[in-house]
Amino acid sequence: MDFLGDFASRFVLYLMELTGIILAGGKSSRMGEDKGLMLFEGKPMIQYIIEVVKPLVKSIVIIANDKEYEQFGYPIYEDLIKGKKPLAGIYTGLKHSTTTKNLVMSCDVPYVNEEVLKLLIENCNVDVVIPLKGDRTHQLIGVYDKKCIDIFKMELENDQRKIKMAIEKLNCKTIDANHINDKIFNNINSKNDIEA
Repeated sequence: MDFLGDFASRFVLYLMELTGIILAGGKSSRMGEDKGLMLFEGKPMIQYIIEVVKPLVKSIVIIANDKEYEQFGYPIYEDLIKGKKPLAGIYTGLKHSTTTKNLVMSCDVPYVNEEVLKLLIENCNVDVVIPLKGDRTHQLIGVYDKKCIDIFKMELENDQRKIKMAIEKLNCKTIDANHINDKIFNNINSKNDIEA
């Protein structure tokens, strides 16, 4: 594809409507409380995700079991299939989404920025697109198509909970993100992480 054709393709993809699906989950075993609501540098951790996702999407839904998330002003949905997170969280978000493409984010990556999200959106002409950093893929920062629903439901009904195994049954693309700052992919999993 020539430069202009490639640019036009990326521009069309960038303009498409997406739903932001934020996985807030529930009480973290390592945190002892709900991660998304914990204060991180002065505000709830989920607030960082909302702020970076909002300019890029048509609407936002939060997948959570805690009604306290209503304070952020977005629809809250509990997992449709209980006890099988986070694959069940993505499945639930896709079921409630009104758009074909969906930007899926976990609530515990407060340093994530538009650079990596735009890179994924520009390459979302597949079922799933996720970033690759070093030798690790990040399934909870990605763009997921609604057509993933049937595969995810089948996996969950078979008690298969691993996102990586589920997306192997779909047309999945990994995008090289090695040029992006390592900090972007840092998960906040414990109170020690917050203090650090």
